[in-house]
Amino acid sequence: MNYYQDVFPWEVVVASSILLASIALFSTVRWIFRPQPKMFPGKRIVLFVICLGLVFYAFRFVPNFRDKFERGLTTNRAATSDTPLIPELMTPRFSQDQKTLYEAGIRSIQAQRGWTITNRSDSQMSLKVDIDVMFGIFTDELTVAFTDEGGQTRVDIQSASKVGGADLGANRRHIRQLVHALEEDLGTPSQ
Repeated sequence: MNYYQDVFPWEVVVASSILLASIALFSTVRWIFRPQPKMFPGKRIVLFVICLGLVFYAFRFVPNFRDKFERGLTTNRAATSDTPLIPELMTPRFSQDQKTLYEAGIRSIQAQRGWTITNRSDSQMSLKVDIDVMFGIFTDELTVAFTDEGGQTRVDIQSASKVGGADLGANRRHIRQLVHALEEDLGTPSQ
């Protein structure tokens, strides 16, 4: 998986592009039906074409974008699973022991901007994290549990928005961001 395609907010870009393309199209049609049109709406037409290009690119070249976009518009939560609807939400497993991974998780979370550990259970090897979204306007809650599976450690991650019915993929991106940070901290990819 390409990390940057996983965490880049394509859902937000596409939703914004659709809105801008609609506005540009509406204003161009309005220009056509004016009794005495003034200047040719070249900038609006260019904006419309660029927006359509971004939408086309996302649906054509971003892996599983249709599923990501649909889920981003209909749900405000994401979780890792052994049978995920979106492949990048596969439950990550690491070869390191549970304590090493738990400590790496704490370091990785503390290194993220806008992420704050709100509850830490050393005995259960789990963390709760608040994530500031959109300059602190919204807060998402991330829960991470590190489970020993005899020879490897499973990391169960759930992320949910505290407000709203849709997240435009933000919670999925939080999970991918944490998994990537863990992989970088440990120097090994998840399995």
